[in-house]
Amino acid sequence: MRRDPIKSASRALEVLGLFTETRAPLRQKLIVERLGYPQSSMTALLKSLAALGYLNYDRASRTYFPTTRVAALGDWIHHSMYGDGWLVAMMQQIHERTDETVALVSQNDLFIQYIRVLQPDHPHKYPPLVGTLRLLTQSSGGLVLMSRMTDRAVDKLVRHINIYEPDRQCRVDIGQLLEHLSWIREAGYCFLAGTPIPEAATLAMPVPGGTHSIPLAIGVGGVNVRIVRNKSRIVEIMREAVNFYQKMTRVQPEPSGDISESTRVGSSP
Repeated sequence: MRRDPIKSASRALEVLGLFTETRAPLRQKLIVERLGYPQSSMTALLKSLAALGYLNYDRASRTYFPTTRVAALGDWIHHSMYGDGWLVAMMQQIHERTDETVALVSQNDLFIQYIRVLQPDHPHKYPPLVGTLRLLTQSSGGLVLMSRMTDRAVDKLVRHINIYEPDRQCRVDIGQLLEHLSWIREAGYCFLAGTPIPEAATLAMPVPGGTHSIPLAIGVGGVNVRIVRNKSRIVEIMREAVNFYQKMTRVQPEPSGDISESTRVGSSP
């Protein structure tokens, strides 16, 4: 059975997320229209957020806008995740050398969550939105993270995932999954094509260490034909970057210069 979020919490976060998209003061009417919630409940929610200091209300223009208290909520997280700079440097190097979308994901219960995404300038891409959740078994990053677990831990997770998934045809066969994870452990990376987007393909590898005991993986994705054509080279680039990251985080200096001087993968479709 799927677990639905508590309505009040979900709506409050959706309101703040709407401001992330618009980046401008909004009237209540527009917020109601964009989110599709009842006028009465939205009035109470907006007033509550303003009373708590998370939204500023301008009576003259009748608009709401987030306060610096919202920014302060997560101000410490960036330093906690990327404080030494090497994680960001690793992502940037892979991004520049592959000219494809690069994503950093973390495990969040039964899911992976995209916590940072770098996009190329060309149109041959399917970038996920930061914050998006996807079942562990439905992404290359999730499968890579599962490959670091024991078979017993994987079996337990899959049982929960299959309960969560209402469509029986989409439920995971544990035997097939364990075979796939065995291959991933041997190869050191995961490759998926056509899942969950038919036209896309992704490659993923685990990030050594993680952050605050939260497992992390890094992935490269894009149009299927581009990723397949350059698969070997992308794997090489990712391995070099991950190995360099692992080496440098042992001493933790500030990042400077390139991780590698190798040439980029060609960007033509």
